[in-house]
Amino acid sequence: MAPVTAPLAPRPSARLAAVAALLALAGCAELGQLASAAIRKPTLTFEAATLEGLDLEGVTLGFRYRLDNPNAMGLELARLGYALEVEGQHVVDGQMKNGVRIPANGSVPVTFPVRLRFADVPGFASLVGARDSVAYRLTGTAGIQTPVGVLDVPLSYSGQVPVPRLPGFHLAGLEVRSVSLSDVALEVKLEIANPNRFPLPAGRLDYGVQVGGHEVVRAYGRGVSTVAPGGRQVVSIPVRLSLASAGRAAAGVAQGGPVDVAVKGQASFGGVPIPLDLRARLPAGP
Repeated sequence: MAPVTAPLAPRPSARLAAVAALLALAGCAELGQLASAAIRKPTLTFEAATLEGLDLEGVTLGFRYRLDNPNAMGLELARLGYALEVEGQHVVDGQMKNGVRIPANGSVPVTFPVRLRFADVPGFASLVGARDSVAYRLTGTAGIQTPVGVLDVPLSYSGQVPVPRLPGFHLAGLEVRSVSLSDVALEVKLEIANPNRFPLPAGRLDYGVQVGGHEVVRAYGRGVSTVAPGGRQVVSIPVRLSLASAGRAAAGVAQGGPVDVAVKGQASFGGVPIPLDLRARLPAGP
């Protein structure tokens, strides 16, 4: 039978090393807790939200906060992420560039723009013309780099953003340019009104024109120049009435009588499509 041997007892030097390691770990944890307790959390205070730009495609909002550092050491903004909701619908996510230094016992402004595209808001088309403004909510988190790691500071703000109004269209007149034995040359006057406080961008028209129940012209991609804020622009559409195919209407127009005019199609400004379905009984002027 083999002799039974007792386990070797650790040597005094090994016991001392283990105890020292445990004391060191405990010391690091206590130092970390002390350091964390010594760092006071920075604060982020909302100051202003401004309307930086508004057009038919969207709105640009500018947000300004103040970041205060109550510590006796400089810190740095490591990250800032935000999200924007419109009428309860999540629409935009974004990030602000980092690297902003916050002086010891001081503060710095934190500003960032948020671009909201109306096309990204579910059901926004139904709000145009029905609402003057819509509600939005900004939320996010700023991460502040400190000697003990990154501290997260929340941010939030709720406000209203104006809704643009669609331009108005109406048939403004009918002018006779010339009369021959074969046809009558006319100009249909289409007026575009911009009800907004911003310029209406250059656009295009796709349309068909009927005079006296007869389609006399169809065009695609007709350019329209910029319309000033609150301004109006008249687009002249040249048409010809054939005496052979539209003799009664052409004869009536040539004599200066009223005639039924219709314009159907689509206008587009800043990528926003606007259906056209205009009808009027217009006198033929010189």
